[in-house]
Amino acid sequence: MDRHFLEFWGKYLTDAAKGQKQLEDMAAWMGQGLRGFEYLATLFRKSYGLERFPEDSPEYVKTWKKAEQDFRRSFKDYLSFFGVVLREEHLALVKQYEELKETAAAQEETIKHLRLLLSQKMVDQGEAFKGFQDVAKEQAAQFQELMNSLSKAFKVGKGSKDSKTTSKEGSPSPAKKNKSDMN
Repeated sequence: MDRHFLEFWGKYLTDAAKGQKQLEDMAAWMGQGLRGFEYLATLFRKSYGLERFPEDSPEYVKTWKKAEQDFRRSFKDYLSFFGVVLREEHLALVKQYEELKETAAAQEETIKHLRLLLSQKMVDQGEAFKGFQDVAKEQAAQFQELMNSLSKAFKVGKGSKDSKTTSKEGSPSPAKKNKSDMN
């Protein structure tokens, strides 16, 4: 904090001990942009060294604006030192809190809706997967049936051809022997 601010507050608090009205005046003075209440304005000008400039000079206006900025920043720091929050900041935080609360509620609703959609899709995907499994099982059964049919056809054809041409030991079958014996 700057020394001017502390000097101002030191003098002000000493004077404030003399009466409650000064505290009320201070609040009104701050609300009016450090204008009005001549004794506070005089105290402010004196504490920040503004009395050395003529009030109508550009240097006075420039110095006043800087002093006002410094005063407001130091006042805010002073209040935060005691854990006090300015009303504007408090109201801004309340507004932000309410907006965030609404946003959170909207997001909760969206999440609930998305979860419902996701569970529906999972059911739909489950049914599609089950249908795919059924088709795969049916095709596997048809393929097995085809393979069994081919196997039977191949065995029947092979077995009848072998039985006509050769015996189990590999010698010509009796039917062929008879034919060759006949010649």
